[in-house]
Amino acid sequence: MSTDRHSSRLPARRDSKGCADEGYAKHQATTDKQSKQTESADMRASSPEPETKQMLRLIFSHEDGGVLIGKNGRHITKLKESTKTSWFISRNTEDCADRLVVLRGSASELASAVHALAQHLNEQATDSKPNDKSAQLPTLHFLFPVKSIGSILGPGGANISKKRADLDINWLHIFHDAVPFTSERIVEAKGTPSALEAVTSWLLQTTMPDLPSLQQTAAPYCPVKNGLHKMLVQERQHASSDSRSPTDRSGRKRSLSSFECDTYRPATDSSRDHHKRPRRSSDNSNERSRRHMPASQSSSKHSSCEEKMVVPDSVAGRIIGRNGTHLALLQDKSGARIELSPRVPSMQDRIVTISGRTKQVHDARRLVKDCIRKFASTGA
Repeated sequence: MSTDRHSSRLPARRDSKGCADEGYAKHQATTDKQSKQTESADMRASSPEPETKQMLRLIFSHEDGGVLIGKNGRHITKLKESTKTSWFISRNTEDCADRLVVLRGSASELASAVHALAQHLNEQATDSKPNDKSAQLPTLHFLFPVKSIGSILGPGGANISKKRADLDINWLHIFHDAVPFTSERIVEAKGTPSALEAVTSWLLQTTMPDLPSLQQTAAPYCPVKNGLHKMLVQERQHASSDSRSPTDRSGRKRSLSSFECDTYRPATDSSRDHHKRPRRSSDNSNERSRRHMPASQSSSKHSSCEEKMVVPDSVAGRIIGRNGTHLALLQDKSGARIELSPRVPSMQDRIVTISGRTKQVHDARRLVKDCIRKFASTGA
């Protein structure tokens, strides 16, 4: 018993073979650990980097808001569940302002979301107008910062001209002017869902990597009542003045919304004649006096016009005056109507719209310029 007790306290003996086995086991464990670290590093290097999140802004008319959301949010819920993007739609307002749709996600996710959105609009248009194939093609209006439009157009518009043919899109157009009081321009596209998906991928690829920073610094569009409708009418008038008919590949005029194909038609001569008053004998004398009046004097006396001026926001308050007294004084002196655009926090300028007869507009413009020089010299 004593021998066993003392022997248990002695350290265990190890032969040379046991020491070799223990050293080999440690070396093997170190080698396995290094190999696992190398494999994990190789896997991280070979795995694709996650795509950066981007933002895509679209504008729709107020009438299209119900088609996008659906009863009890049924449509928008379906779109959110079928895509991996984050959806935001501006709320419905009392003045029936436009609806703004903001999508967030990677470039591929945004393109897929546009495809799903276009497919949904196509289905809704098919239900409302099953016999009109052209009206079933959805029209989307993207909002891009003004500084990113150059990369989309390319030198002399070469990029967009090439993509119109390569992407098989029915209509691809960039609005001539920026959205009023913002630093964004509208890119209008019309076609099949697959074509619109391809256009979205190309737009995001062309404007990267500067698009996120430009979107943060740009003055965004805030929805207003009939804003999109007015911009479409203005763009159509601008295109007609340049002798370019705003038609798509099918020969139809561009629609004013995604689902309606209305065209802007000024009042015809027949409709004006219907409301004419009976001709009086005094009209003959007036006509004879105008006939002998110089053409320049006659046209300047009776023609009306409208001009816009850009004034610094720092002097806009002085132009208006307390309770609008100074602005009313300018209108009384010139006889023209003078209006100032609402103040936007991120904009340093205000738009002054002057309307009236030609001489009245000329006088009002001179008075406003005098006010700007006067206020600038006094340090306002």
